[in-house]
Amino acid sequence: MNELPQHSQALVARLLDAYCARICPPLARNTVLIGYRIEGEQVVIHELRRILGVAGTWEPVPVARFRYRSSSGGWLLDYFENGVWQRYRPLLHSKSFLELLREFDRDPAGIFWSRLDGKSLRWCSARGRCIDCDLRYKQVLGLAAPLAAAVTLI
Repeated sequence: MNELPQHSQALVARLLDAYCARICPPLARNTVLIGYRIEGEQVVIHELRRILGVAGTWEPVPVARFRYRSSSGGWLLDYFENGVWQRYRPLLHSKSFLELLREFDRDPAGIFWSRLDGKSLRWCSARGRCIDCDLRYKQVLGLAAPLAAAVTLI
């Protein structure tokens, strides 16, 4: 099995650290967690579910898999269904990991988040994302300027 280049691995880890921290706000972390692991040329996002409801026990349940292809320098996105990885068809491949992460977050086909017990963690309330949460999501996904750049001095 080939390895993801170290510089790419560090960038993906940094991006997913920020993404998972944003998805799982501190108030909800006792209920559900989203995490990831990097193995070779694969990055797997998983939900950590309590085992039989016992506090302090967690079982990783795969949600999405990003596969790097060193031959093409591109990424593929898969979803986990009935114990088998399936190819995500709406966006077959991309040269950008970030583009696929945005697609995973958006989930226009309802393939990823509908399978999570903690699907509501993407939102700060039952009514959806507030303006602050939406801005933070966009910053993590590179769709908005960082907070420091958004602040102007008088």
